[in-house]
Amino acid sequence: MCSDMYNFGVVQRKSNRENITPHRISVVLLIKEFCSLKLKSRSDQVLELDEGGFYCLGPCHKRDFCILVLKLIQCPDLELNELQELLQTDKFQLLPQHLKTFNTQLQQLYDNGVGSVLDLMQNVKQLMVEPSTVLPVVHKTSVIGLYLRRILVFFDKMSFSQVVLMYKAYQKYFERSNPKKSVVKCKDDSINSGQEVEMSLCDVSIPLPDCEEYSHEIETVTSVKNESDRTFWSRRQAELFIAQQASLIQSNEMAALSPPHLQEKIKDLLQANPEYAEAHYLTYLNCLRAKEFCGAVNSLFHCFDRNTLTAEKISNQEERNKGYRYAALNLAMLYAQFGYKKEANVALKEAVMLAQDVNDNICLQYVLAWLYKLSDENKEILMERSISKSSDLNLSYLTSLGIQSFAQYAGATGGKPALVFDLLMKSDVLNCQHSMIDLLTNSYAQKAALWCLYGKSDMVSLCSQLLLHLNTANPAQGIVSYNGEGTCQAICNVINVLVEQGEYHIASLIIGYARECFPHEPTSHSWIFSGEILNFTEAMHNGKWQEAEQAIAQLVAIDRWESQLRKAELYLARGNYPCAAACVYSVLDYCRLHAEDEFMCSSVHVRALILTAELQCCSATAASSPAGAISLLTTALALAQLHFLDYLSAIVGLHFANVQLQMGLASQALKLVNDSLLVILSHGGYFDQGRALLLYAKCRVASASSQNDENRKPVILEAVQILQKARNAFLKVEAYSRMKDVLYLLALLYNELGYVAERKKCALEFRQWDEQHPTKIATTLLTRL
Repeated sequence: MCSDMYNFGVVQRKSNRENITPHRISVVLLIKEFCSLKLKSRSDQVLELDEGGFYCLGPCHKRDFCILVLKLIQCPDLELNELQELLQTDKFQLLPQHLKTFNTQLQQLYDNGVGSVLDLMQNVKQLMVEPSTVLPVVHKTSVIGLYLRRILVFFDKMSFSQVVLMYKAYQKYFERSNPKKSVVKCKDDSINSGQEVEMSLCDVSIPLPDCEEYSHEIETVTSVKNESDRTFWSRRQAELFIAQQASLIQSNEMAALSPPHLQEKIKDLLQANPEYAEAHYLTYLNCLRAKEFCGAVNSLFHCFDRNTLTAEKISNQEERNKGYRYAALNLAMLYAQFGYKKEANVALKEAVMLAQDVNDNICLQYVLAWLYKLSDENKEILMERSISKSSDLNLSYLTSLGIQSFAQYAGATGGKPALVFDLLMKSDVLNCQHSMIDLLTNSYAQKAALWCLYGKSDMVSLCSQLLLHLNTANPAQGIVSYNGEGTCQAICNVINVLVEQGEYHIASLIIGYARECFPHEPTSHSWIFSGEILNFTEAMHNGKWQEAEQAIAQLVAIDRWESQLRKAELYLARGNYPCAAACVYSVLDYCRLHAEDEFMCSSVHVRALILTAELQCCSATAASSPAGAISLLTTALALAQLHFLDYLSAIVGLHFANVQLQMGLASQALKLVNDSLLVILSHGGYFDQGRALLLYAKCRVASASSQNDENRKPVILEAVQILQKARNAFLKVEAYSRMKDVLYLLALLYNELGYVAERKKCALEFRQWDEQHPTKIATTLLTRL
């Protein structure tokens, strides 16, 4: 949205003075040598090589050469060694004879002096002559023809002194890539008298111009001499470079230049185009990547100061006000990006006043889009107004963005899932109609997030895989593949699913891939969060408390309340109930105060209530702990059902069953487990599946305690099979303490059945696992779920 805002305030200016640089001389020489080979191929059809044999100039060579020349025309000046490396890459299939003659002509141009430059330009003119019998080698109206004609026009305007300085610049350009030639040249200069060369130049009779022309000539020569020592950027090259980098930063950050390298390029660009405001805006985007607030503010001020000054000179009052209001709007966006809501609202009010003075409805709609994002009250009303007004003004991007924001708000505040996904379908229609790739990917990522909220892990994986396999190429905009925030979130969803399945190694490899693709904020927060969840989960299952604490410490900077819940889980596992209670109650207090906040998800509140109920069950000091846990679990179940959190509702059902089992109500507990088991086995990870199966086996055995031995034995055998599945599930996620609980219960059941060999086998396996992974869980088998 920032780039769209900026386009309204851009005012084009006259291009700066052009110049013939050594890089352009090399490109002209490369074109001339290719044309020579093309003339030979017209007559002989084959090209003879020095080593013997022949080589045809095929269509692939012509195509690659045209693509290469187009790249060289559009890109900024390259050093000679960079140009030679580009020519020798496998990306462009060029004739070996072409490269050899090109290097030879570069050497001859360096050795033969200024006259060789004059001869080169004369030969270039002949390429576009149209004889009656033979077609010209280069058409005047082609891209190469226009480029050569432009070079010739600028060369004809140059004086002799400028040509000499241009040739000296070429000598330095050649010597930088060939240091040995520079040494040889210095030795030759020491042998020959430098005075002879100087006298020979002075002998040339050149009429002196008038004083004004002479002063202008000196200024021009000085400018050429200063520009010869740095990279030259034409106006069109700068515009193309800025457009490409700005697009890559927003669509495929991995393909964009790194922040330090990009800043160096912008610095060179501003030296050639000091008044180019768009370069400062690119600096602003680059500072946002690196989270550099001061640099972002200064760059934004520089950008709009230059735009406003230009508008004052060449435009009217309306254009000047246009720059002011969009400057205020971009400033509000900047403050919002760094979390300064108060300052952002002040800037938005200024933009509203300036837009209302001239009835700029488009600017007002952009302000409204940011207003409902920053506001804490009447969000639903603001979103509805923004969507309807944007639709009336045919602002498709704002309409689709508003619909997605409304769907997110509805999903977080308890809206019906059917309504939420219906809204996203309308957004998808607009995205497809207008080819808005970024919003299309965000829609898939938002669907995956909603399915994760509702507890449908299979749908989360499906939406994420659809996004990752989506063809997001946009050749019209030069986008090979879109890798924005939605893509990063889809990768993180895959990581989270793999963590639940116990595939820690594969998940860590994908995190490494995400680190390479999304190294900067805000997208880096997603994979950092998933990485710390991976470290915490693996450490908790393995009983490594210090590593779990380190993961929580890293998680605090990303999500404060998630870190509090994970810390409570850690304290609960270690038996530190007062610290666990302090963490859980801090989350509950915040949830009660911010119940209407869309960013405080209801699932966090439900999880906090579940942990509080676990504390009530595990604490030895609470005599009536099961009764206190029931009230908490009832509240959690009501809240989960109100927000359609099916998976959390099933988890609450398991905790209800565990409490009832402790109270001796095995039959009622078995019914609750049967109601929740299907959801857990369908959408839960291996750890939750193992817990559900273990509880189911305990309830089955406890409910059959009053039966006789004959009726009880089939129940126990069924429980043994269920416990074997639970053991495999815990082993998959490396939850060794839980697996030892299963082995302990299996040994008891085998002992009751009289299976001595199986009992000893379970006892031996328990001992081996206990030696490798000593139990550090404070809660007992009977109390914890």
